[in-house]
Amino acid sequence: MTLAEFIANARERRGLTLRQIQDKADKLDHAYISRLEKGDRDKPSEATIEKLSKALRLNERECQILTLLAERDIDDALYTIMISRPDITWPHLEPVATMSFRGQQPNSAKDWLKMIQLVQEL
Repeated sequence: MTLAEFIANARERRGLTLRQIQDKADKLDHAYISRLEKGDRDKPSEATIEKLSKALRLNERECQILTLLAERDIDDALYTIMISRPDITWPHLEPVATMSFRGQQPNSAKDWLKMIQLVQEL
């Protein structure tokens, strides 16, 4: 999952246009939002993330994911776990998502869940 994909998906799920996001995001320029959605821009500021979170009506987990995606992409299997498993707390997910791997990074839900379990056991 990329920042661009996340923003576009969140906007589409809520049935909002770029102009509506602009209005709800304290006049964040719709052209800039479009560039974020297309992946032409990355690394938005904290203020931009806050404005987008509010405009997109993101819940707490989605806000955490948006903040993380502003720094790095997330493997799709891990993203699915983050969205579908509210029983796994953010303090157990975030370190796994930001971990550097020697060799092969997990790429299946089963492998990511093993990594999360290791973090939970610490």
